[in-house]
Amino acid sequence: MSTGKRIVETAIENGATLAGIASMEALKVSASHMIYNKMVDCSGMNPVKDVEGLPDNEFITDDQALQGKKLFTWPDSVKSILVIGLSHPEHNPELDWWDGRGTLGNRILIDIIKRTSHQIDNYMKVKTRKLHYYVEKGGIFLKDAAALAGLGCIGKNNMLITPSHGPRIRLRALFLDTETHPTGPIDFDPCATCKVYCRKVCPENAMIEKASIFNSIDFSEPLPGRDGSYNRETCNKRMKKDIAKSTENNSDKKPMIKFCRKCEFVCPVGKR
Repeated sequence: MSTGKRIVETAIENGATLAGIASMEALKVSASHMIYNKMVDCSGMNPVKDVEGLPDNEFITDDQALQGKKLFTWPDSVKSILVIGLSHPEHNPELDWWDGRGTLGNRILIDIIKRTSHQIDNYMKVKTRKLHYYVEKGGIFLKDAAALAGLGCIGKNNMLITPSHGPRIRLRALFLDTETHPTGPIDFDPCATCKVYCRKVCPENAMIEKASIFNSIDFSEPLPGRDGSYNRETCNKRMKKDIAKSTENNSDKKPMIKFCRKCEFVCPVGKR
């Protein structure tokens, strides 16, 4: 069995619903990573600060050491990325509830990554490197990586759409200091003929029209939401409302923030 297959099987055995491997070279020129540099140049935006109090990552805590670093300066030794997905069905919403320390789903994903990393390092003799959740702090765009790893495609709701679970999946990744054969991308595009239920159900109309930032970006590849019809700032308005709602009628117990997932739930892909 190849090293890549062993790595993927190890992740699945440790609890990942889906797993695949993407090439680092392919990721460097993927749509989101190329566009993001242009967006930062145009607007100076910093998505990390768009909504305060949202989940962070336990792996990197020294923010001072990261200040002033150029985006996407990953270690040269990294050749591949293991991407894992955790199923997040509608009947199990608590995986995404923010409790002030993080979310249950995020903690499960981190545990899977830690155990998988340990096994790859010790039994396969491949060096792994954990990465931050936010791209500004050394991370990657997980949806692009997942698509390149063959887990699905980027949909018109600007989310990863998987054949088995639709967009109801949560992602994490692990850097690998080895060249191994990618498991994707795959020939899969359920959005091509879809009636875009996701755009119609959004309570903030965040996917109704092309975001203005994309009018100033010259880029030939697909934009977020496939055609630029996704406005992150508008989407964040709903997140802020969700945060505010969680504090209403608050008791002594810290409230759980339950984020909107309407565009996920309405998607017909992967429903059984």
